[in-house]
Amino acid sequence: MESLYVIDHGLHIKRRSERLVIKKAGRVLEEIPVHGLQRVVVFGRNQFTTDVLRLFAANGVDVAFLSEHGRFSYRLVPQNSKNVYLRLAQNGKYREEAFRVQLGRLLVGAKIHNQRALLVRYRRQRDAEEVHHAVEALQAAMKAVEEAQEMDRIRGIEGHAAKIYFAALSSLLKHGFTFSGRRYHPSPDPVNAMLSFGYTLVTNEITGLMEAHGFDVHLGFFHGLRYGRASLATDLLEEFRAPVVDRLILYLINKRVVEADQFRTDKPGDCRMNEKALRTFLNNYERFVTSAFVQPATKEKTHYRALFRLQVCRLERTLLKEAAYEPYLFY
Repeated sequence: MESLYVIDHGLHIKRRSERLVIKKAGRVLEEIPVHGLQRVVVFGRNQFTTDVLRLFAANGVDVAFLSEHGRFSYRLVPQNSKNVYLRLAQNGKYREEAFRVQLGRLLVGAKIHNQRALLVRYRRQRDAEEVHHAVEALQAAMKAVEEAQEMDRIRGIEGHAAKIYFAALSSLLKHGFTFSGRRYHPSPDPVNAMLSFGYTLVTNEITGLMEAHGFDVHLGFFHGLRYGRASLATDLLEEFRAPVVDRLILYLINKRVVEADQFRTDKPGDCRMNEKALRTFLNNYERFVTSAFVQPATKEKTHYRALFRLQVCRLERTLLKEAAYEPYLFY
């Protein structure tokens, strides 16, 4: 087992040798070996003994704590990488405006390319005028990004492209699911609730990889600086929003894997998944990021979790060896 999601509440997790013993109300629910475990995501309120936390640290297990509704709270970082040279290079490159603009063009260009590629895939299944229009408009946006010389211009193109893309994405949804555009904190509808949750999961994975390599995850090149935000991880998230999270949500909705009655609104304008929807989402997310496929550009077999790692390595190589960054392109 590589990933452990702790969804139940009121659990007590203790250590027995090299295994986790999960108990609730004094009853043992499960024992899980730590060997091979790479990440733990904890929802809501649960108790971990200090022996368990030491075991995670000794084995380099990445641990993230989320609210019961899936919003990121904090992370347990076993040990900062000793790669001080990478952090020096990152800080140096951040001060080079030309580099930030160049990387911003690549990241946003890849994001829009991947959004367009997803729409093209679904256009074959459902003939919708809005999708045709969006595909053409996103092609023009990609060209505009290539020609942009300032970060504000790149961000403006990205925002305009996002509005076009999400309008087209909404037209592809079936079974009564709709949304009027990207909204979050809070999410007003089931689609936005799943988008936010999926982006949180991918960002968490990329953050863990970056911390292991020695990056300063808060120093982003495209997203810049904001207190408490893992801006660099959000930079790399852009390449994976459409092919991983958005595609997963289209599958869950259109194949009726999730239903509208699996969401609740505790407060006006604040939509959340119930426990059944949460478990369904996590099971399918794991399948999506670990299922092997052949990458068209290289003809090699891979999976998205490996691609998360590859892109982190590519960014490290860009900073340390002055190599051109290669973004992930979805086809």
